[in-house]
Amino acid sequence: MRKTITLVVVLVALAVGGTAHAATWTVNAGEATKPPAGTPKGATLNQFFPGQLQVNAGDKVTFKTFTFHTVSYLGGKTQGPPPFMPDPQKVLYEGITDADGAEFYFYGLIKFVYTASVFGPAGPTTISGKTPTNALIFSPNGKAPGKTTYTFPKVGTYLVLCQIHPGMKMTVVARAKGATVPTAADVQNVQKVETDAAWAKAKAFGNPATPANTVYMGLGGKTTLLDFKPDVLRVKAGTTVNFVNKAPSEAHNVAFGPLKYMEKFSNQTDLFPMGPGKPNQGTPVFFYGTDPAPYSYDGTNHGNGFFVTPLRDGVPGGLPNAVRITFPKPGKYHYICFLHGPDMAGDIVVTQ
Repeated sequence: MRKTITLVVVLVALAVGGTAHAATWTVNAGEATKPPAGTPKGATLNQFFPGQLQVNAGDKVTFKTFTFHTVSYLGGKTQGPPPFMPDPQKVLYEGITDADGAEFYFYGLIKFVYTASVFGPAGPTTISGKTPTNALIFSPNGKAPGKTTYTFPKVGTYLVLCQIHPGMKMTVVARAKGATVPTAADVQNVQKVETDAAWAKAKAFGNPATPANTVYMGLGGKTTLLDFKPDVLRVKAGTTVNFVNKAPSEAHNVAFGPLKYMEKFSNQTDLFPMGPGKPNQGTPVFFYGTDPAPYSYDGTNHGNGFFVTPLRDGVPGGLPNAVRITFPKPGKYHYICFLHGPDMAGDIVVTQ
């Protein structure tokens, strides 16, 4: 009897010892904590931490964020479709009027919609080969991070990227089961080192010297600043100001007008699809602005001072990176980025 019990114990021990339990790893998509003290207002991280992760085949990886990113595998491709696309149904923008009741010039122009494969869940919860998959993650209340989890069942090297922020990517290397990979403590240490280095770049932004009559829309690369520089630009009446996007991982534009009106306009015209069959429309000002070029602003546009330029980015080969606006009348004109909201703001002071 004793020999039988001993044999059973040995067999159980061998079985348990020979079973490889799948691990779950954590990757931070952008910032996962508050920025350190001294970080400039508007700084954000468009980067995965760590930039490379080694796991064993069968392991899971949870991606989490306090900001707004996609976690996408494109079957080996390095770039997916643009975040917006012309409406496949060829629907036009109609019935959108300004404070004076007049239709905007984009009346009758093709509508743009959010690309479902960028902003919606698509594909399986495994990353194992040529099948693309995508998840949009964000913090719904700022208190808990948004997150998604993928399993990597096959040995291989997989490129994971964010489809919203150009250049934001990482690799996950799935090694054979039982192969030696860095420990969780090792990964956390690399995360900290890389995150600290990224925040350090933000502190170096300062107040950059800009050319005459120029405003920078954002700064930086993967560490980027959602802010206008200089905060206040003073010019003479009749001056044309050049707004230049200096942030290749973010798109920006310039929007003037009453903040409550702009919020209402956004809610009425920017219809993010909350599920299949739900309204899907990108606000027309992202693509057309409120007016055709050349642009001029005097504080009375469209009856209440509402004026928005099309989006601009700093990606080589992408959208134009600059927009020029002439200011013919003295005044102090507050503006924001219509895409990123009133926290990204600046002022143009025009004197006689």
